Order: sequence, then C-alpha cells, then structure tokens
Amino acid sequence: MKCCKCEATAPDDARFCPECGSNLIDVESLRQRCLKYVEQCEKSIRRGEGSRPLIRRNVFDLLPEWKQAAELGVREAQWLLGRCYDEGLGVDRSDIHAIGWHLRAAEQGYPAAQNHMGSCYQNGDGVPQDEAEAVEWYRKAAEQGYAIAQANLGWCYDAGCGVAVDEAEALKWHRKAALQDDETGQYNLGVHYEWGSAVEQDKKEALNWYRRAAAHGYERAAEALKRLTDELAEVDAGSAVEPAEAEQKFRTACKDALADGKVTTDEKQKLNTLAESLKMPAETVKKLFEEEKETFQREIKRRLAREAELKFRIACKNALADGKVTVDQKKELKALAKSLKMPSQMVKQIFEDEKRIFKTGQNVAPTRTVELQFRKACKKALADGRVTMVEERQLKNLAKYFKISNQAMKDILRDEVAIFKQEHKARPTKAVELQFRRACKKALADGKVTPDEERELKSLARFFKMPTLIMKEILADEVKIFRRSHPRVRDA
Repeated sequence: MKCCKCEATAPDDARFCPECGSNLIDVESLRQRCLKYVEQCEKSIRRGEGSRPLIRRNVFDLLPEWKQAAELGVREAQWLLGRCYDEGLGVDRSDIHAIGWHLRAAEQGYPAAQNHMGSCYQNGDGVPQDEAEAVEWYRKAAEQGYAIAQANLGWCYDAGCGVAVDEAEALKWHRKAALQDDETGQYNLGVHYEWGSAVEQDKKEALNWYRRAAAHGYERAAEALKRLTDELAEVDAGSAVEPAEAEQKFRTACKDALADGKVTTDEKQKLNTLAESLKMPAETVKKLFEEEKETFQREIKRRLAREAELKFRIACKNALADGKVTVDQKKELKALAKSLKMPSQMVKQIFEDEKRIFKTGQNVAPTRTVELQFRKACKKALADGRVTMVEERQLKNLAKYFKISNQAMKDILRDEVAIFKQEHKARPTKAVELQFRRACKKALADGKVTPDEERELKSLARFFKMPTLIMKEILADEVKIFRRSHPRVRDA
C-alpha cells in the first residue's frame, strides 16, 4: 500500500503510514468515495454533458470531504476540487487554485487532470500559453488510454499545434479515440477517410464514422453526415446501372477473384463492396458467385484433362519415334497414365490414334521446303567426311520435328552421302589449286596459321567450290613444304 500524503510504502495490512502517521484506511475510504463521483463525471463528459451539472448537485454536501481527501493526496479528489475552483462551485472561482489542484493530480499521473493541463497550456487559461507543453500533457494522458486526450493530441498533429504536422500520427490517435467511442475522435477519423488524409480515400467509411459521432449528438458530425449522404446519393443516382450490366460486372469480378483457385478475405470484401455499390440483392449475389464457382471448377477439370491428354500424346509420339515400342516404354506409358489419372479406355484410344498417325506419316513424303532444310543439315553433318553419333541424334530429332518418316530420313541421308562422295572424287583445276596454294603460303609466312587466316582459307575454298578434304590435303602439303624449307636451329 502507498500513502497518498507522503507516497511512502506501507504494508497492505497497515492502518497508519510509518513515515507521516496518516490513517491509511480512512484515506482509502475517501479515495473510493471520490472515485465513484469521478466515474460519474467521466460518463457525463462522454455523453457530452460535461462534469459541471454533476459537481453542482453534490458540491455542497461533498466539498468538505473532497478538500480533506485532496489534502491527503487523493488525486481524484484533487481533480474534483480543481473543477470546483474552475467553475466557482461551492468556492470562489480561482484560476490559480484550480491550476494548483489540477497540477498536483496530473503529477500523480491522473489522465483527466493531465488532459486539463494540456487544455490550459493550449488556451493560456491560468498559465502562459505554451502549445508544446500542451502537447506533452496531452501525450501523457493519451498514452494511458484517455480518449479525450487522444482526440486532442490527434488534432494537434493535424493542425501543427505544438508539433510538426503529421497526418499519419494524427490518424493513429484519432482512431484510438474513435474506437473508445469518443465522438470527437470519430468525427476527425471520418474527415481523414473522406479526404484521403494519410489513408486511402473511402467516403463510405467516412460516412460510417460521421454516423457514429452524430449518434452522440455531435453537431458538426451530424452536418457532415447530411452533406456526405446527399453527395453520395447524387453520385449513386448518376452511376446507376441496368440489372444486366450489374450482373455482368459482378460476374467479371467473380472470375478475377477465382483466377488463382481461391478467394481471399480481401477479395470477398471487395466483392461485397461491389455488390453493395451495384445494389444487388444478397440472394442474387450468392447465386451468381456459386454459378461462377461451378463454371471455374468445370473449366479447371477440362483444362487438366486436356493437359493430361497432351502429355500422354507426346509420350506416345516419343515412344513410336523409331517405329516400335519396347517393353520398358510400355511400362513408362502405363505409369504416366496412372499418374495423370486417365481412364484405361482413353489411354488405349489415344495410343491407337497416335499409332495410326505415325503409320500414316510414314507414307507421306516431306514437302520440298522441309526436304531442302533437312538436306542442308545432312550436308553440314557430312562436311568433315563422317557423321558422329551426336550429329546422328541431331538429325533424328530434326526429322521428328519436321515429321519426316524414318525411311524418308534414311533415303535423304543416303542420297547426300552419295553426293558427298561423288563431289570429293573430282579434284579442282590446276589454276584453282595454284591460287589456293599461294594463299596457304601467304598464311604460313610467319610460321603459323591464325584463326582469322584459317577462316579466310575456308572462305576461299568455298568460293572455289573446293571439297573440304582436298582443302585440308593441300594445306597439309604446304605445311610440310614450309617446314622443310625452314628447319629449326637448336642451341649448342
């Protein structure tokens, strides 16, 4: 237990303060009686009636007791006595005495007194006007959850009174006050929502807060409520839509919300807001949403079935690529069909379909353009006189891409091999060979052939239509000649 007079700590069962000798039980009894009237005053203040009527009714009976309790350090009594001196109720009106008692209560952390001190410093009542000091007192009370001080502190941040303008901070304190049912906080929060100050503009939310403040009899809120209601009614009248158009808009919104397969809480809220703005009945909203949900689920099933079919068809094509399906490939196809949850009848039908397509494709000759492109690829693979395993696989993949049958691919490749062999039997003319040898000598002048010189020799060989093997043969011959004519000299 703490003594209210000297603030010394005493045991809970002690009757007297060990420091000053005050009767602790009497003080606590006085505090409880004062607290009862303070709570009644706070309720009266929240109703907008103020504390004056309640204090006036009880001041003549209770003033001696309030004075006694205030002298003993009961902060609630100090605040009550300060209000008496503020209004001149039961005592002569005195700003000095009023400020004195309010300050003593405020210094003990009583939020109502701290808020009062903030008001005095803001308006210069009984103390020199000091807006920064007012903000500090408001903050002390606001941080204890005193709604009136929270609304006052929010106003200071809005108006830049004693602090720098900070709309976000103002919004925070107005919201705290509004959630405690303070009409001033509710009105100011509505103003923030109406004009989009530190929050996304939402006139319907502003209307909601104006309505709650007006319900407490706050006149400014009632005026704002009427003005904004009329404004929104005009907007609604100008933006009214036909039922068919409203239905289409809501269906589109449902499709967007269902796009990723689930509807979040925010998306549900947006749909409800849209339905309200379109003035759609709740039964219609529910019906349309369920219809769109069923449509979405059917579309998902169809899409999954198409994707599964496509995957299985591609697997069948790959298995049939070389004309026969091995035992392992059949097992892989069955495992794939099982993982895709495909009916056995559909699996059999797709496989037979792909088998028929493959056989039909074997009997169809490739187009002239496709054949020319494939022949170019064969010539490139045969450029050095042989086809490696990697090049063979590339040619097979290209044939699959062009849908060239295995037999047609083999015929074209066989034909290109014959052409290659025939071209490499004929040697270039004497004049062409001499010119190419001169170019080789020039490239070998410094003892080595650089990559650029090698590219130039290849380009020259192509220009002379000289086979690659003959080009390499001539170059190798010239290298031998160069080395014989330029022997290396070893150090002794």
